[in-house]
Amino acid sequence: MHGDGPPLLLDACWLSHLEYDWQSPVWRHYLVELGRVATVVRFDERGHGMSDRDVTDFTLDRRIEDLEAVADHAGLGRFALMAMAQGGPVALHYAHRHPERVTRLVCASTYAAASQHVTDDDRALEDAF
Repeated sequence: MHGDGPPLLLDACWLSHLEYDWQSPVWRHYLVELGRVATVVRFDERGHGMSDRDVTDFTLDRRIEDLEAVADHAGLGRFALMAMAQGGPVALHYAHRHPERVTRLVCASTYAAASQHVTDDDRALEDAF
């Protein structure tokens, strides 16, 4: 957690690391600027950054449960929720399940659900990740 202002929970992005993001030319300016207007709560998605590496369940349900656990552990009652990349479906499902907790939902460079038109190349790329 960092910053000052109303709570903002950032849904995890696979390209994150709670410590190294502060040194990253990609993420540092986001963290600094968001911290000027909000109390920012962040976490590394399961299997990425500083989170446990030995997980095998990356399903949407587990990722929603992770978001619920972070919000609860941080003591957030009502808060804004921001999602980027693959965090979009997680945040949308969370907001649907807990509308009483989400004051605002910000979605940036994300999607609502997986595409219905998945190619063999898409599957190969997903398997590689």
